[in-house]
Amino acid sequence: MKIITVNVNKGGAGKTTLAFNLAEYLKTNHRVLLLDFDDSTNLTNRYGHYTNLNNTVVNLFENGDVSPIKLADNFDLIAGHSSVEQLKERLNSRRRREYIFGKWLALNEEELSEKYDYIVIDTENDEGILTQNALIVSDLVLGVAEASKDSFLALVALKKFVQELNDDFNSEAKLALIANKINLSENASKDLLAELQGYPEYLGYLPRRTKIADDKAVFSTTDEVLKEQLRAIFEKVIEVV
Repeated sequence: MKIITVNVNKGGAGKTTLAFNLAEYLKTNHRVLLLDFDDSTNLTNRYGHYTNLNNTVVNLFENGDVSPIKLADNFDLIAGHSSVEQLKERLNSRRRREYIFGKWLALNEEELSEKYDYIVIDTENDEGILTQNALIVSDLVLGVAEASKDSFLALVALKKFVQELNDDFNSEAKLALIANKINLSENASKDLLAELQGYPEYLGYLPRRTKIADDKAVFSTTDEVLKEQLRAIFEKVIEVV
């Protein structure tokens, strides 16, 4: 079982869209558990509206218990919730709060390993306590950037943050970087790709296409060119993790 977390401390880069399409791709041949750590619940809302806290990350972090929502035979969701921001405030008083998610994984390792090949986590645009919990246990952290200087700098900061967490918590998360919303006719996109080419963690880019940002997964559309572009990136993700 491999854990992949999508994160960058910058809004609008396409983090949720990447996590969504990655999970949708993986579920075609693998068993996947998808988690939404973001209080916006944008990822969760692509599958439905879930209000029972027993199905959410809130119950997981506060009570160490959660009932994943079955989306398909090989695809489950632990939903996000609008009260995640309040949850983070409550967790600040907990001892060893950075290990809460890791403890849950350890206690349920046998069952999780039997049920899932991949765990995919969508995080908030932050370096907060839930994000730390996710990054510490991850096999791979996926950073995503749109074509802007701020977004690139957020990737640089993410690389530093992952290394610091690896050092501080004796973890071994790998890092991979993906450019998003790229238009090769624009200087901002060309500049971002030129910067990322110097990073060994860089896997490639996704084009600026409306279909990628839709609530409908790219792999359920008829756009074969776009599907092949995403497939090529996600196969690299599988190789790295």
